[in-house]
Amino acid sequence: MMVTKLTSFLNHQLTIKQVKHIHALILINGLNHLEPMIISQIITRRSNCSQTHIRYLRSIIRYSKHPNIVSRTSMVSFLYENGEFEEALADYLDMQRSGILPCGSSVASAIKACTRLGNRNGGKMLHGQVYGYGICGDVRVGTALVGFYEKVDDMENAKKVFDEMSERNAPCFVINRYLESGNLRMAERVFSETGKGDVDSWDSMVSWYTRTGDMEKAIATFGPMAVKTSFSWSAMITGYVDSGNMEIARNFYDVTPEQNSVSCVKMINGYSNDGDVESAREIFDEMEVKDDLLYNAMITCYAQNGRPDDALQLFDEMLQPNVNIRPSNMTLATIIYVCSQSGNLIFGSWIHERLMKQMRIEMDDHVCVALIELYAKCARLDKAYGLFHGLRKKHAGVYTILILACSRNGWKHDAIKLFEEMLEANICPDLVTFSGLLTALNHVGMVQEKSIHLNHDH
Repeated sequence: MMVTKLTSFLNHQLTIKQVKHIHALILINGLNHLEPMIISQIITRRSNCSQTHIRYLRSIIRYSKHPNIVSRTSMVSFLYENGEFEEALADYLDMQRSGILPCGSSVASAIKACTRLGNRNGGKMLHGQVYGYGICGDVRVGTALVGFYEKVDDMENAKKVFDEMSERNAPCFVINRYLESGNLRMAERVFSETGKGDVDSWDSMVSWYTRTGDMEKAIATFGPMAVKTSFSWSAMITGYVDSGNMEIARNFYDVTPEQNSVSCVKMINGYSNDGDVESAREIFDEMEVKDDLLYNAMITCYAQNGRPDDALQLFDEMLQPNVNIRPSNMTLATIIYVCSQSGNLIFGSWIHERLMKQMRIEMDDHVCVALIELYAKCARLDKAYGLFHGLRKKHAGVYTILILACSRNGWKHDAIKLFEEMLEANICPDLVTFSGLLTALNHVGMVQEKSIHLNHDH
């Protein structure tokens, strides 16, 4: 009942204050699998966010036990657009380390962040990666690189990148520069005068309208396109999903000449947020060639909508010899969380102790935190502590998991020690942390003493 109500609320546009209230309920009730919907609420807001809101969103994404691929790739652009250039670049690099393949928009945003920071080495490094990712023909990336080399006064490389974009991209280059500077009126003027014979210019305008939520202009531009590219089809689908109109998004998806993984993942995420698991599975089943992104999206959909058995079954299918898709760390973190929610210690520990070793998958913080929660909930505090000490970056969420577990299992002094360690590290506890601490203090008869101590300190 609680999941249904919260999901229903999160399917409507909310204020930041309302989002935070719902997030608190999610944390208190242990419904962390709904966090991607919180992220989506903030990241798709059309209004500008304050620095406080940006920090709040960044902390959710960085420490979420259920990272969402679309959220992670969108976060880089979100941070850049809100002036967080250093964080945009850091998040891009963290995304790479997590094994998430960046899209053209996230790479372009990372390059533009280097431009604003004057990070010459970073920009050149990203230029080298462009070829490895096979997106050297992406006009957004090319435009960002030209702007970067102009900023660092390397006109030779700027000209080289511009020439590689080819003559047909010249109108698109001008249009994109106007769009990036926020001058939509001039971008529309150039498009009207010189860009209508250029396929990439059409793509740029359609993409801009969908990203800014102006679906009326998007469809008005998309309709007359002589050559509708896969990029524009994907942009239209994304725009309608983000605006909450899954029916129109599905109509576009069904008639897309070449359905791709990006659009499929977007549709699955959209249906997942609506609680329409059957439609999400239908989209998943229709794709003949499936990759780890698709499996991760569908497994996450099952996890978000309270269907752990289906999530485990799909994960098992993913590992079968006839499928044989190597799971990403994001997928492992999600499936371990499913094990945690259902109390399936055997399967979760099998992933940790056998599967990851067999596949030579390196532990990252997302998987580590998921395993800590699993072992903590299943009263294996020895294993939880072992992983906790090896965690590269500890945050409030993981401290809270252990404090609650220690309180439940009679390790009262350990709970108090963890809380004190948390304060020493300047990590702010939340309501759930205090709940676990008070339980521990109550059992050792220290509530009044600690209350006085905390009031004195703060």
